Amino acid sequence: MPVNEPSDQSAKSAPEPRRDLNDPEATFEDLPFKPQLTEKQAKRANQTFKGMVLSVGFTLAVVIPLVLLNPAPKDEAFESKVNLQQTAEQTEQIAGFDVFAPSLGDGQYANFARWQANTAQGVPYWEFGIVTKNKDFVWVRQAAEANATWIALTTDTAVPTGTRTIGGWEWEVRVKDETTYLISERKESTLILSTDTSQQQLEDVAELAESTLS
Repeated sequence: MPVNEPSDQSAKSAPEPRRDLNDPEATFEDLPFKPQLTEKQAKRANQTFKGMVLSVGFTLAVVIPLVLLNPAPKDEAFESKVNLQQTAEQTEQIAGFDVFAPSLGDGQYANFARWQANTAQGVPYWEFGIVTKNKDFVWVRQAAEANATWIALTTDTAVPTGTRTIGGWEWEVRVKDETTYLISERKESTLILSTDTSQQQLEDVAELAESTLS
């Protein structure tokens, strides 16, 4: 008797049953029908896409010229220079002592200068910053009513490491991490100089203080 050969149709695997639509793994293929857009829906979707393309194109047309007309700022644009002498003259009228405001050399400038009257320690003081052409920085603070607490807070509780004579003045040296502080208590005021960039620049400012205030 001839052997019954399985037909091609029976050899094919049966289609997988559709997942329930509540099944989190259900896909588009599990829908009982294939949704089709009506003519109006298709036209509306096409208009939405065109509107999005036009909106993006308009935005680029506005932004690109602005970027080209405003190139990235150079480092010099971030330099904030103040008139140290003029600010010092105004400060002396309320400070009650001769404030330290040296004439700066070529390539140097003060990036800030101000009178701090309402301080948490109750010690008003004059301060300014000196920036050199090499971008070294020295912070200067001067107070007539300085006390041990104010000095400790201003120097971030730096540890005293000794004294140093610069010019004709003696300075106490304190160090914390990368920052060095020079402190000189004069008759009228106390000066605190600090830097974390250049020891030489710190000493140069100390010499300026001695020559300016002596």
